[in-house]
Amino acid sequence: MNEPREPAEAEAGGQALAGEPVAEVAATPAARMAAYIRGGGVVVPVLTALLAFLLGGVAVLLVGKDPISTYEAIWKGTGLQWVFPWTTGEDRDLAALNLQQTLIIATPLILTGLAVAFAFRAGLFNIGGQGQYVVGSIVAVWVGSEFAGMPGFLHIVLAILAACLAGAFWAGIAGALKATVGANEVVSTIMLNWTAIFIGLYLFGLGGPLQNDRERSIPVSNDVVEDARLPVFWGDPILQGLHIGIFIALVAVVL
Repeated sequence: MNEPREPAEAEAGGQALAGEPVAEVAATPAARMAAYIRGGGVVVPVLTALLAFLLGGVAVLLVGKDPISTYEAIWKGTGLQWVFPWTTGEDRDLAALNLQQTLIIATPLILTGLAVAFAFRAGLFNIGGQGQYVVGSIVAVWVGSEFAGMPGFLHIVLAILAACLAGAFWAGIAGALKATVGANEVVSTIMLNWTAIFIGLYLFGLGGPLQNDRERSIPVSNDVVEDARLPVFWGDPILQGLHIGIFIALVAVVL
């Protein structure tokens, strides 16, 4: 005798018998949201960005400021006007400096966003990108400020790999908690963000084990040695010009 089936199973079975594809049901809210975004293509993120600008403009307007001038200042701060040939003279030089800083800041944001997106595609809400970035940065700074006699290329590769492993380990804590005790990854990753921040404050704070050796009254790390820094291809290295990390981030996006 055939056992009774749930209505959803019976409907799926009927579709299979009729030769129609059976829709895959996403198991988690993140998986359902990812499927929704993939179905919308580029329309969803574009509309999301436009809505964010609109709501931001409303918020600026509510505090009595001009949203148009505010967004104009943001535009000038990005340095994107450098790409237009009619930007000349001192305005072009200032735009170049601003664009370099924009791309420098964008590089870790791209990589952190990829970490969140990868988990999102797997059906998980990784809200711990900040903590994973902080832990990776701590390890990268420590590796980059030590081993002064190491060859430059090897030193850079070692710092990058160590940072990746540290960030992956920090993310793995939330994964292990979810796999073993069913802890919600949203809660655990948010808590791990703050844990990472406080660990960094302790390590680089006054009297911390990674505080700089020269000025003990300043809570900062030791400087990354020159050979362990990514090469700068645009701008003045002393003024933190744009380094090749942006290309690493773009390659990671493509892959």
